[in-house]
Amino acid sequence: MENGNFTGAAGLLNGVLKNAALFFPFRYNLGICCLHMNQMKKALLHFQKAQAIVPEYSGTYLQIGSIYQFWYRDNEAIDSYREALRRNHNELNTYVLIGDLFFNRNRVQLAKKYYDQCLRINHQFNNGLLGRAKIYFREGEYYKALVMLKSIDTREDYDKAYHYYYAESAFKLQDYKTAARHYAILLEHRSDRFFLTNSVSLIEHKLDLTSRFIDR
Repeated sequence: MENGNFTGAAGLLNGVLKNAALFFPFRYNLGICCLHMNQMKKALLHFQKAQAIVPEYSGTYLQIGSIYQFWYRDNEAIDSYREALRRNHNELNTYVLIGDLFFNRNRVQLAKKYYDQCLRINHQFNNGLLGRAKIYFREGEYYKALVMLKSIDTREDYDKAYHYYYAESAFKLQDYKTAARHYAILLEHRSDRFFLTNSVSLIEHKLDLTSRFIDR
């Protein structure tokens, strides 16, 4: 799975599950593989089975919520995310996921509320900072977005969408070299969730276009 070979990993997990159907890590990770292979119905089935095995694990509800969100079933996604919060109210990414859902629906103030709740718990949480940067970007405050993005510590775990917003903000400010660098970094993470809803070819096109501006 670490090298992005989700098809191979799914085959192995399907094999071992025949003799260990109730082993949570196998079931959960098979759901992750199906998610990355864009087999959403299968992924949902495996996550629901994983949820039945270990109902107290908040991460499963997050994955289920992300599938509903992918299908634009926002109310069910929110319900699933809130179930995750009930099991772990300090799981910062849950606040971010709810914020992202409202952000994608252009309900910026509600998105800000959840990003800020996350940052009140940990004011340095990378994905919470990214959420606030996205709001600045949406509002056309590209310099403020970059300042916020620069405060994110990429030595820690972070949402790879960071590189998209860094590239887009830099492009808007005509810093084409920086924009190209971040598009290129994003393309190094093709197995990331970002590319479940964004086209690799689109980012390649943006990189190509930005590189042409550098050469002028």
